[in-house]
Amino acid sequence: MQQAEQGDADTALGACMRMMLEALPSPVLLIDQDDRIVEVNQAYCDLVGKDRAHWLSTPIEACLSPKLITRFVAEHAQVFATGKDLETEELLVGHDGTVRNLVTRRRRIIVGDTPLVLTILTDITPLRAAESRIRHLAYHDTLTGLPNRAALNEQLTGALATCPPSGPALVLIDLYQFKDINDAFGDGVGDALLRAFAYRLAGAARGSDRVARTGGDSFAVLLEDCGDAAAAEAACRRVLALIDAPLVGPSGAVTLGVSVGCAWAEPGLSPAELHRRAEFALYEAKRQPANAFRLYDAALAAEVQARRTLEADLRTALAVGDQLDLHYQPVIDAGGHRVVGVEALVRWHHPQQGTIPPLRFIPVAEASGLIVPLGEWVLDRAAAMMVRFPSLSLAVNLSPIQLRSPDIDSRILAILARHGMDPRQLQLEVTESTMLAMDASVELVLGRLRKAGVQLVLDDFGTGYSSLSHLHKLAADRVKIDQSFVRDLARSKDARAIIQAVLGIGQSLGIGVTAEGVEDELQQGFLRSYGCHEYQGYLFSRPLPADAAAAFLEAHTERAAA
Repeated sequence: MQQAEQGDADTALGACMRMMLEALPSPVLLIDQDDRIVEVNQAYCDLVGKDRAHWLSTPIEACLSPKLITRFVAEHAQVFATGKDLETEELLVGHDGTVRNLVTRRRRIIVGDTPLVLTILTDITPLRAAESRIRHLAYHDTLTGLPNRAALNEQLTGALATCPPSGPALVLIDLYQFKDINDAFGDGVGDALLRAFAYRLAGAARGSDRVARTGGDSFAVLLEDCGDAAAAEAACRRVLALIDAPLVGPSGAVTLGVSVGCAWAEPGLSPAELHRRAEFALYEAKRQPANAFRLYDAALAAEVQARRTLEADLRTALAVGDQLDLHYQPVIDAGGHRVVGVEALVRWHHPQQGTIPPLRFIPVAEASGLIVPLGEWVLDRAAAMMVRFPSLSLAVNLSPIQLRSPDIDSRILAILARHGMDPRQLQLEVTESTMLAMDASVELVLGRLRKAGVQLVLDDFGTGYSSLSHLHKLAADRVKIDQSFVRDLARSKDARAIIQAVLGIGQSLGIGVTAEGVEDELQQGFLRSYGCHEYQGYLFSRPLPADAAAAFLEAHTERAAA
């Protein structure tokens, strides 16, 4: 009777346990000390595709591979022996062939007098998939699918840690004037072109190369087995070859240019230093026309560092204001006596280096964007002086960078208004290189300035190409003959022919012509005989500081009036 009651109790206990196991949503199984499965719930059966009867009747050795059974037995023995919970993570191939990430938690329990291990499986496949997706997003560019800067930095760190004898190299790539294409065609076209270029770049990579998109229109290639300058140069040329054929976007084929800089590693070099060297090389390449590349060397680094130092010093000079000065070179009428205007020329007196010529610091100002505040500083200073001479014109140079600065026309006119200077006094000089960069937005800016009365002057006329089309496109009020032609007047028939042609064009179109660099009376005589309208050069006056220029203008204005 007592045994029967105990049996009934065990049966009730077993039934109760089965109910609890079935109530759990996670797969569960109970295993005894002989590594036999004594109970499973339906969730476990659904996961592995076999019914309960199968698992209760099949030896565990028949359910797992030899490798897994060894680990399985060891883990359960550990839980039985220590009584401590054990948690592991593993992959399981389900009955439908899907691979699941499972966390297995084991705990020793006592059922009646029998020690068992309760094993609960938790499917974390969605969690691991989400983590993988997050990691992918953290290390990949969403537009192109390429690895991003963070991924490149990790790859670079790993490559430099081993640094084989052949040595890794880093190639940095910027698309040339991509912003202009984006502005002209829109972000959709720009994105399509970036994807197309990324596809080409990845397709051209060798098996050991690592390609990344590091920013807007910037890409990189890590060459894990570059080795030397010849291999680096070959890699750069492979990149240049990618844009031999136009890229096809939503609006048709578009020709892109690239700038490429490359540096290769040395033992002990840090990732940051290799990246800095490659940036030095890229910086130099971007100063060249499209489709240029530069390789890093010590001389290049010194040159780039010098320009960066010069940029920082120029920024300080603009902030302080007492290092910069304006000189004015008079412009003389056809008779050679009356002053009709001046050109304002900026000068920089560096506290340590002395006078720095414009040919050295103006390119730095343009490359850094400092040309915009510098140009406004020049105009502000010059306008303050020229209100004293309302009958004279004031010429200042205007770079392509300034023309693309937002609201530049409004800011120019505001400076003139602040000083009470008539816009008709102002002559803005642009070069033919500016014409190459002209688009609809630049044409609108120049159109608004012309409407306000500002005159437009095409500087260095004849030194570029397609000069007549540029003259027509700009609707120039005046052209300036480059001093190189004037200098060769006496000994070069070609120089004389070019000057005569320019003067003929001016006469035909009703456009004034100014000859620059007139240094002697023989040159003036030639120019006068050809019908030149105005002269500018050392024969009449060097560029003068503000006080000396004001005295010169007052004297010549009085003389002309007399």
